[in-house]
Amino acid sequence: MLKQINNITPDLSLSSDIAIVGSSGTPKKINWGTVIDDHSDIIRFNRAPIDGYEHIVGSKTTLRIVNNHVFDNIDATSEGYTGQPQYFVRDLRDERILYIAPDPGPWKRRKENTHWSNIIYLFDYETTSELKKKYNYSEKLHMSLGLIIILLCIESGIKPHLFGFDTMGLERTHYWEERPKAGPCHDIAKGQNIISKLARENKVEVYK
Repeated sequence: MLKQINNITPDLSLSSDIAIVGSSGTPKKINWGTVIDDHSDIIRFNRAPIDGYEHIVGSKTTLRIVNNHVFDNIDATSEGYTGQPQYFVRDLRDERILYIAPDPGPWKRRKENTHWSNIIYLFDYETTSELKKKYNYSEKLHMSLGLIIILLCIESGIKPHLFGFDTMGLERTHYWEERPKAGPCHDIAKGQNIISKLARENKVEVYK
């Protein structure tokens, strides 16, 4: 059964059988690849790779969600990231890409930032204020892409299955690279608390 996700244009529908694959290092503990691929819809983020990691995170993608830096093909090596090809998004073909960011500039450059064969979607970022109020998240800080799509699924009547999402007390890593410390723009602990609470309420299924 397909459900339309609110505040996204053009209309984006997802099935109720969805795997949201985070980029943390937790999937390396258990090879979730086959379990992930059994889902009808599989969401990934930014430049998270598949090739060489199929046994960990699966081999299929039905939607990739990207932020402004990735969508604008910004080189991330100066920020300490080592495993992120600069033109990852520009090199994608025949994929669905959802842009979630407060900055409209990269979206305005979408014709040069992406290939014509991709279907690209835009999230109305101003509506994150509604999510922040409902889930008691600081209005001054940005929610992570993962938290936003998890909450959008729940608000649309979907119970997503989560893979590769850190829980409290774990060091934040990527499954394919060492990552620098998180910047001050996210409240990581709050996001983890929200996901933990959603799991206790049986609104998400967390694999770890």
